[in-house]
Amino acid sequence: MQQVHWPAILKFDQDDELMYLANKQDWLSFICANQFTLQTSDKLIDSVGHAYTIQTHAQQSSNTCVAELPSLVKQSQDVSVLQLLPLVRQYGQFQGHCCSAKIVFTTIEQGIATIAELEQLY
Repeated sequence: MQQVHWPAILKFDQDDELMYLANKQDWLSFICANQFTLQTSDKLIDSVGHAYTIQTHAQQSSNTCVAELPSLVKQSQDVSVLQLLPLVRQYGQFQGHCCSAKIVFTTIEQGIATIAELEQLY
């Protein structure tokens, strides 16, 4: 697995929902329970702005009972604060936060912390 700087968020494609992941254990818990529901365009964004696609592995044979964990593939383009800001604001609206247009942060890490706070509020 690539070196992910925790905490991180999952950005689900075609959805305003974001998921806060405090550490690698949260990631492993989520992925073990949900790896077959992920879309190829879902992304993990870490606290320094690195974006990763989630690459699932096809099961090798029908006799295999154990699935292989997906790989995180770092994208060449990082996520900027200006790209993360509308995602966090949309997530605030999705959560029912009335003043999501007022959400402001200056670093990726602050943006991810904002997502954690929004999750706790609602």
